[in-house]
Amino acid sequence: MDAEFWRRRWEANEIGFHEGAPNALLVAHHAALALATGSRIFLPLCGKTRDIGWWLAQGHRVVGSEWSRLAVEQLFAELAIDPVVSDLGGVTRFRAGTLDILQGDVFDVSATMLGRVDAVYD
Repeated sequence: MDAEFWRRRWEANEIGFHEGAPNALLVAHHAALALATGSRIFLPLCGKTRDIGWWLAQGHRVVGSEWSRLAVEQLFAELAIDPVVSDLGGVTRFRAGTLDILQGDVFDVSATMLGRVDAVYD
């Protein structure tokens, strides 16, 4: 699938894959990960998943990557957070507190842009 496909899906709000609540299996089994408070969790292709707010509420830091700028803007609006937006050269960073979303092609995200990651959740 190409980027145009996903742009159209987000613009038409055809996002049936988007759950209205944090993933039930994540909530039930996250303790098994034994992550320290403040751990940094990477969510590739995150969209505007409710899991992000849940991870933040557990005291973790979150970094996500997402192609759709509309999804990222909706995520921050739903979390009622105003991000600082900066250009990283091909990728746009939306940052607020302990949340970073790297908007653009995930294959353009470098290790330097991503920073330290303690766990990956997808």
